[in-house]
Amino acid sequence: MKERIEQIRQLLNELEEQANSGATETSHRSFSAIELPLIIQEIADDLQPLLTAYQAAFCWYLLRHSIATNGNPLLRVSTRGMQVGVIRTNRGEETIALGQVRETLSALESIGAIRKESEPSRDGTLYRVFIPDEIDACRKFRAERTATEPKVEASESEADYYNVRENRIKIYERDKYKCHYCSKQLTRFTATLDHVKPVAEGGDNSLDNLVTACLDCNSRKNKRPVGDFLAE
Repeated sequence: MKERIEQIRQLLNELEEQANSGATETSHRSFSAIELPLIIQEIADDLQPLLTAYQAAFCWYLLRHSIATNGNPLLRVSTRGMQVGVIRTNRGEETIALGQVRETLSALESIGAIRKESEPSRDGTLYRVFIPDEIDACRKFRAERTATEPKVEASESEADYYNVRENRIKIYERDKYKCHYCSKQLTRFTATLDHVKPVAEGGDNSLDNLVTACLDCNSRKNKRPVGDFLAE
């Protein structure tokens, strides 16, 4: 009888984990391949400087097997599996002490790089992997770094809002991340900038000559004047 009760309890636990896992997986958006290069850049610039060598290795491992693999920020891993899967050298995989694995995962949780989404099971623990834009410590570090960078003096009309990353974001925010032509809602990763007056006709990279556009509208407009494009 005891064995039967234990089997039922185990089955109920498994069903609960599956339900929680399913609910969690539908509550987070997936990242596209377009976003990946910028995510990697921001991890290198804004997150890695905050991490120890072990923490950085774990962070890249989790990213590699979640967002970089299928765009899904959710990943189920086991501490024992990470003991031999994280660090590889020319001599093969390096075994990490179990205590070190747990300590490193806990540190990444404290920083905000990951979040535990379920209790441990025989299949491991479900984690949510965060990108730097979602981590308070990274946003703070980026703001501090930007504040110390030398400023290039330029008038509003002379400033480059096309090539300078911080200026591009200002235009996206001005346009509320919506395509100027079709009003499609975009993200910082899927939005592009379009020249109102084409560069071939003397258009510059100033604030007033750039608008947010989706990739489709930007491609179809190409180098045509706005009026010709909208008249289609």
